[in-house]
Amino acid sequence: MPELRVGPLTLEARSGANLLDTLLAAGLPVAWSCRAGQCQTCLVQARPGQASPASTAPLTAHQQQAGWLLSCQCQVIQDMDIHLHDPASDGMGAQLVYKENISPTLLIIRVKPDRPLRYLPGQHMVLWLHAQLGRPYSIASLPTDPYLEFHLRLHSEGAFSAEIVKLVVGDRLALGAPGGHLSYDMEWQDRPLLLLAGGTGLAPLQAIAREALRQGHDAPIDLWHWHSDADDGCYMQARLLQLADEHASFSAHLHKRSTLESDLRQLRLASRSTMALVCGQPGFIEQLRKPLFMAGLPARQVLDEAFISRKA
Repeated sequence: MPELRVGPLTLEARSGANLLDTLLAAGLPVAWSCRAGQCQTCLVQARPGQASPASTAPLTAHQQQAGWLLSCQCQVIQDMDIHLHDPASDGMGAQLVYKENISPTLLIIRVKPDRPLRYLPGQHMVLWLHAQLGRPYSIASLPTDPYLEFHLRLHSEGAFSAEIVKLVVGDRLALGAPGGHLSYDMEWQDRPLLLLAGGTGLAPLQAIAREALRQGHDAPIDLWHWHSDADDGCYMQARLLQLADEHASFSAHLHKRSTLESDLRQLRLASRSTMALVCGQPGFIEQLRKPLFMAGLPARQVLDEAFISRKA
């Protein structure tokens, strides 16, 4: 049976067993959230050559070179030397500099990292409140901003939600590495962009729209946002309408979720070369797949990112 060496501990694991399950069964403090390789909260570090390709594929090249892997995606097939992720030492420290409760279920925060951070608008990163409590959120700011902005959907039964609302300006937290495929590509300069967001899926897509405009994007940018019927309109309405006033190529369509089906029936593409970016809950993503296909967009021209369904 393969051996797992975790600090002073040595564990025996069944060959082919899931690494996260094995570590948790031994009572080791490994954070986790989605178990699908998306949230990146179950990071652990191993020696070169000990990680399976599937457990490192979603990570950046820098993370892979450093030996990080996603324990939920790793099968134990050989002896491994494991270092458990500690956000305090392995992540980047940051200070909360702004906090605004938009509604009982929506919070906007801004944090200032301890050192400059390279990222692409639309990517996501894990916010760590402590070693056992972290959740991934999309970055809503631009690299030119002096802060990182995040839009958090709060859940009454969510462990992260219960703790994040207690933070006050000046408090500390830790940040994971930026990641994710949702970002602006300079090769899209002359292609229309269709940005479709549900709820806080607006966070990365409005950042991508602003980055495209900052980069001098030549083609039209149409951003659609559907908010809960219970919400008092789109939470970024003023900022988006101002952006539309400042840029003739940008338009914002802000609707209630109850109009989604009828809105999709009216969906028209500006061009066959349109790039569509979709972000929201898994059900929202699925609901848009067929209308986009029927509108004439092949799968290679659709990028989507579904938020993890586990309540934060």
